[in-house]
Amino acid sequence: MVPPEGRAMKRWTCVIAVLAFLAMGIALGQTSSVESTTKQKTSEGTIKTKTLTVTGIVKDYEPGKKITVTGPKDKDYTFDLDENAAMKGSVQVGEQVKVSYTKSDGGDRVTTVVAYPSASSKKTTKKTAA
Repeated sequence: MVPPEGRAMKRWTCVIAVLAFLAMGIALGQTSSVESTTKQKTSEGTIKTKTLTVTGIVKDYEPGKKITVTGPKDKDYTFDLDENAAMKGSVQVGEQVKVSYTKSDGGDRVTTVVAYPSASSKKTTKKTAA
């Protein structure tokens, strides 16, 4: 039997591996979809929670209401946003984002939306000789 500390360490190792994989895909400008499942035994039974991440291009965005992302294989993913969804960066139609959300018996819940600036929106400065 694995002690609870060992299970937690395995979960964090898995989470770190998934995040590294996502970072690689984002660095290459690719869309991706990643899914992991966590099962937790309680006195009432087993609770199964899926954590999913979709990286793609924003197709439609209504702040505080919903976001639609075109992900892998040109599939559209639409998410309802509530006050608990963490928005990191400026989200705009046509820009790349990563949406993390959970699926459980209680329904889907967006946890974070992270914006990635496009190459055209990055500012560069050039030094000139005086």
